[in-house]
Amino acid sequence: MPSLRLSGLVRCFSHLNKLLLSFQLIVVLLLCPTQPTSMYVESAVTNGTYMLGFLSPNPGTNIPESLSIEWRSAFRVAVDVLNANRSYKFEPYMEDSDCTFVAAQSDASRMMRQEGLIGAVGPACSGAAIAAAMIFDQEGPAALVSFAATAEPLSNRTYYPTFFRTVYTDRHQAKAVVASMERLAITNATILYTNDYYSTNLASEINLQTAGGVRMVLLEPGYNVTVNKEQLKTILNSLKPSDFVILVVQPTVAQDIWKLAYQLDKIRYPWWYFGTDGATAFDPINIDQGLVSALEGEIGLAPYGGDFSANSQCSSFYMHWQEMADKYPGLPSLGANKSRSYVPYLFDAVLAFYKVVDELHEAGLEVTRLNVFKSFNASGKHQLRFNGCTGVVEFDPETGARSITAQPPVYDLVSMTLHSWELKGRITNESFVNLLPLERPGSYPAPGQGVYDPEPSGHKKASGGLIAGIVFLVVAILVLITACFVYYAKKCNSPMFNRL
Repeated sequence: MPSLRLSGLVRCFSHLNKLLLSFQLIVVLLLCPTQPTSMYVESAVTNGTYMLGFLSPNPGTNIPESLSIEWRSAFRVAVDVLNANRSYKFEPYMEDSDCTFVAAQSDASRMMRQEGLIGAVGPACSGAAIAAAMIFDQEGPAALVSFAATAEPLSNRTYYPTFFRTVYTDRHQAKAVVASMERLAITNATILYTNDYYSTNLASEINLQTAGGVRMVLLEPGYNVTVNKEQLKTILNSLKPSDFVILVVQPTVAQDIWKLAYQLDKIRYPWWYFGTDGATAFDPINIDQGLVSALEGEIGLAPYGGDFSANSQCSSFYMHWQEMADKYPGLPSLGANKSRSYVPYLFDAVLAFYKVVDELHEAGLEVTRLNVFKSFNASGKHQLRFNGCTGVVEFDPETGARSITAQPPVYDLVSMTLHSWELKGRITNESFVNLLPLERPGSYPAPGQGVYDPEPSGHKKASGGLIAGIVFLVVAILVLITACFVYYAKKCNSPMFNRL
């Protein structure tokens, strides 16, 4: 009898185990969305090969190495994916280009001498873009499409007639900064900027949009560092508890400011640092985690990170990058609420060239630098317009800038975490769409200033409802498991129940 009872229990637990596994599978299917299988297939048939250039940001004064690697990989992955299933191929050609004017001119000129080149993506920095755009006009014309150069002067068609960009200009970012200041009730702001095209132009745009309502401080370089420590110390010591420090600087400069501020114990309290797109252009996971831990909660603006799930080509781009991460390092933070450091705009810049060549092939026209440029400039068959990672992409022929009529400017208010910049609010067409609570960073928050909650009662209700829902779900699962155990134990004639 003991052996029979034991075998009955074994059968019982076997049934119960199958039931639990089935239950777990149902929970997984309901709660864990599956990732689609990559559709990347390499095309084996071509009737043409065209060279697409990339003026790659070389790690230097303004661009950290991790960001340079990320953008180079993004360009190669985009070409890999978009070459698939086409009757032609793009051959990637890269030239390193720092953010300096002279280096960019030399790199652009060398690129323009490459046989088969139909155009190029980049540069990322506005100063380099100004230099390269002049060369692409003088030695072209050839289309140059930047994914991150935002300086307003680049929209002047008299000087830069072959320059285009998938990113919005600094005028729109300045308006988004002002919208953020108004939404967060920022009345005292100090802008820190440096003497380069991006920083100077954006700082001036913000000052213009606030009608001179901000304090502007030009940073001096230090010894073997981009920022003078003594000057920064004087600036930070002069600030009041209600002040915001707006960093209108390149990525490496932002990091140097934060490192020095950390050494000076000027991060914790009492003010916030608000970074523009230069400061938020890198993944926090790529810098010193001790510094990131101290900065956790700092906020800034980032270009809209895109919705790669809503576009099949964009989705294939990220999936292929995940699969080829060993070959192409630097995959940015994924997820709907993550900033992706201009990568979606880079993909859209590459995609724009494919769309142009697709149209030239369909029209039976020769794929040349001139015909490609005409298609970008809307002086060809018709105006270029397509759906990309960042929405509808169209270029204004009067400025070469991203058309705000086709797609209104979108920026994300983001907050630094240990591994990424997380979405906290969204500004569309210079107006806030939503804003989540912001927690002031630092070990010693000022009384009453620890949390900025735009809708405190609604947020607490939502949190309470979520907690109640989780508790209910856990209790329901426990009851179901207990009931299943009792049922199968009785069914299997468990001795435990025979004695009852």
